[in-house]
Amino acid sequence: MKQLCFMSALLLLLTATLHAQQRKNIESKIDKVTVFREGAQVERSAKLSLAAGKQELVFSGISPGLDKQSIQVKSGDNLVIVSVIHQADHLREQAKQEEIRDLDTKLEAMGEKMEQQKNTIAVFKQEEAMLLKNQQVGGSNTGMKTADLKEAADFQRARLTEVYQKIAEHERILKQLTRSNAALAKQYGELSSRSGSATSNVIVTISCKSAITADFTLSYMVRKAGWFPTYDIRVKDILSPVNLQFKANVFQASGEDWKEVRLALSSGNPTADNNIPELEPWHLRYLTTGEQAIMMRGVPGAATGMAANTGRIVDTDGRPLQGATVSLKGTSIATTTDVNGLFRLPPIAAGNTLQVSSVGFETKELPASNGYSSVTLQQSANELNEVVVIGYGTRKDGDPDNGWYERGVSFKKAKKTTSVDVTTNYQPTSVVYDIADPYTVLNDGKTYMVDIDGYEIDAKYEYYAAPKLQPFAYLTARILDWQDLNLMDGEASLFFEGTFLGKSMLMPGSTGDTLSLSLGQDKGVAIKRTMVKEFSSKKFIGSNRTDTRLYEISVRNNKQQPILITVEDQLPISTLKEIEIRNREYKGASLDEDTQKISWAISLDPKKEEKKSFSYEVRYPKERNLQLD
Repeated sequence: MKQLCFMSALLLLLTATLHAQQRKNIESKIDKVTVFREGAQVERSAKLSLAAGKQELVFSGISPGLDKQSIQVKSGDNLVIVSVIHQADHLREQAKQEEIRDLDTKLEAMGEKMEQQKNTIAVFKQEEAMLLKNQQVGGSNTGMKTADLKEAADFQRARLTEVYQKIAEHERILKQLTRSNAALAKQYGELSSRSGSATSNVIVTISCKSAITADFTLSYMVRKAGWFPTYDIRVKDILSPVNLQFKANVFQASGEDWKEVRLALSSGNPTADNNIPELEPWHLRYLTTGEQAIMMRGVPGAATGMAANTGRIVDTDGRPLQGATVSLKGTSIATTTDVNGLFRLPPIAAGNTLQVSSVGFETKELPASNGYSSVTLQQSANELNEVVVIGYGTRKDGDPDNGWYERGVSFKKAKKTTSVDVTTNYQPTSVVYDIADPYTVLNDGKTYMVDIDGYEIDAKYEYYAAPKLQPFAYLTARILDWQDLNLMDGEASLFFEGTFLGKSMLMPGSTGDTLSLSLGQDKGVAIKRTMVKEFSSKKFIGSNRTDTRLYEISVRNNKQQPILITVEDQLPISTLKEIEIRNREYKGASLDEDTQKISWAISLDPKKEEKKSFSYEVRYPKERNLQLD
């Protein structure tokens, strides 16, 4: 019986030893990371010698936050991959970052230096106490010669002075060490809080017919990573082209460091819903009074069914803001407000965020409510802080351009301000930017900036003014054929004549062939809109009255060079049969029949002024009140 037990134990030991010999821990290296707008694909490589037979390979130190379904293992044709298993490993701490290890060493050495200084100060304080205690030299009943007393006093004074100097010197050193130690401890705490302790393993079971040397590639997706685009837009002056620098901001907290890896940035998003949408049956029903009030309030032609995102944008005085941009954050879905400050977006799922912005006002975010919202924007502290960048509608051939546009404006790549070499690859549904030089992106959640591309773009500089809303002229740069630049929605920093003007969103997702960049207000162009009272009047005839309005707009160019400026105003639109708009006059202006907007395209020489005017009559019942100003 004892012999049988001994043989069984020996067999189990041999089996465990054999199993241990067939299981290999693999140290792999991250070679390439493809970063998407949300998430990243990590590619690791390893080369190892394998014996014949079935065995397990353990790729350790893998990110704990990987997507199990995304794991792929590839190798040569001389082996068979039997299975791939992902397994969390909470018993093994991830290796600390080198910076944390250095801080450990520095903190320990700093502690020793501080202790030495404290001990030295304590010794000198003991000597100070001893000198002060022995001031009565020789006792109270023992007389001393004058020479001896003077010598003792001189010694005590000199020694106490030296002791005090030493104490002050070492306390100063201790204070400096304490400050340095506090800074190191703070940095250590910050890095340690971001350093995860868990890791994971990918266990690959393979089978080899013979002993070989094989190359392995392991790839997987991690969620806590991504990138977003930003732009630097620089304009030297209105006679120079626009310089646009396209940059990527890469971040990750996946649980592993990406050190000296090949980086690729993709405009795609693997987390997006790739299912084809299906139309559901459209059941018509009558709206309740409350639903109709919400959907129809001030929005002509509002659709029935699920409530859309509608609302009104006003300033702090309650005045409507025309041309304010309302966009769905993180998408190209956007619209602008009309003359009454009203906007409308299609129905949006709960949990999304709307961004509201307007020139000269602070940007505001609010939850998408699928209903009517009243939004008040605060005046910006810096009038030039908001930079509006929008895509204008496509202009058809044959439309009048008044000589303002240059068809076929071309662009050319600017000289790069960085040595980073980037290759752009166009895929069916995305664009991938391959960065040639290796990059390091640590597992710290910080943003690492990568230059992608730079362009020098010919632009047409124009001024725009709507003096009914604001008595200012805004300089704009219009760019044609911008679609070839492959720009994406992102934050833009604007620089004009070497001065930083502010930040806003570049949103090229709007359909159109012209991109307009607002460079802010130019005080060198004066705009004034006045009502000419001697030609404006009120007349009562029967049960009706007629109001006549005549407005004059003056534009003066105080600059040293000629300018092109578009001045816009509007005529009223009747919404009731008894309100009649008559005798409209707008000499030299073009009229949009749908919106009743009138616009003048003015070419103005330096130090010159030009005046434009328009007028109209409104006939309506005299017992009613009508706001015409």
